[in-house]
Amino acid sequence: MVKGGVTMQPISQVLRGIIMMCLASLSFTLNDTISKFLIDDYHISVIIFIRSVVALPMLVIIAAVIGRTRIRWSRRMWLHALRGGLNLTAAYLYITGLRYLSLAEATVILFSSPLVVIAASSIFFKEQVGWQKWAAACCSFCGVLVAIRPGAETFQAASLFILASSFLYAMNSLTARWLPHEDHLWTVSFYGAVFSALFVAPVAIPNWNHVDSSDLLLFGGAALCSSLGIGLNSLAYRLAPASDLAPFAYSGLVWSMAVTWLVWGTIPEIWTFLGAGVIFSSSFFYFVSSKKKREQKV
Repeated sequence: MVKGGVTMQPISQVLRGIIMMCLASLSFTLNDTISKFLIDDYHISVIIFIRSVVALPMLVIIAAVIGRTRIRWSRRMWLHALRGGLNLTAAYLYITGLRYLSLAEATVILFSSPLVVIAASSIFFKEQVGWQKWAAACCSFCGVLVAIRPGAETFQAASLFILASSFLYAMNSLTARWLPHEDHLWTVSFYGAVFSALFVAPVAIPNWNHVDSSDLLLFGGAALCSSLGIGLNSLAYRLAPASDLAPFAYSGLVWSMAVTWLVWGTIPEIWTFLGAGVIFSSSFFYFVSSKKKREQKV
């Protein structure tokens, strides 16, 4: 729909994108939780390789049974290769940081990525980014700084791995705009796993160790959650403007803090709560201001 010379995304389409973003955040949180259980017994490259390989047949079967479709050849295979490389590097850095940080701490730091998404969507995609979006993104980044306290004695260098990972995840999210329209959820997820496995194999093979049969279920769960997260995240950014979706990536904050408490019985530090509070408040402010703006236009 075009209004006042500006192209407006249908609200239903934006809503679908938001729902996919929230589900992607949940999928990534579950994947991170499983990876944290595996990280003490396996090299990071081995975890990513097995997770990616196990995901391939799972995605083919799920696509046929649930999606009533099949994995299709993409006319932009080079883009899937690029996205696979970005996602692999980001995952490697993130899991490295996850070895030393709690899931809640790592997730809060990861939420610096929406600021990158909003800035890039304005510069490269010429999206209209109002002051509300900039304010929400900047305040959220301040929340990240509160959580990691770069000048404090308790600062952990591992936080920098997560920060670098967040930048790469943001770049990967933005490239979803260039995916062909016919590339559905299962195709995007499948090729994401294919290129992750191909690129990490040279590192994983020299670091290979015996895989305990009891861990296969964990690898399967990680494969499913990771693939769904990548696919849902990609389709969300294809459905709705990146600057509209970015604040809702923070839904993962709720998932991660809940899982940290439920699974490990650990309550995050007060600084993590304060940083999360700043991030949540800025996202809530954006949501309310955007809703009022839409109502005024109607």
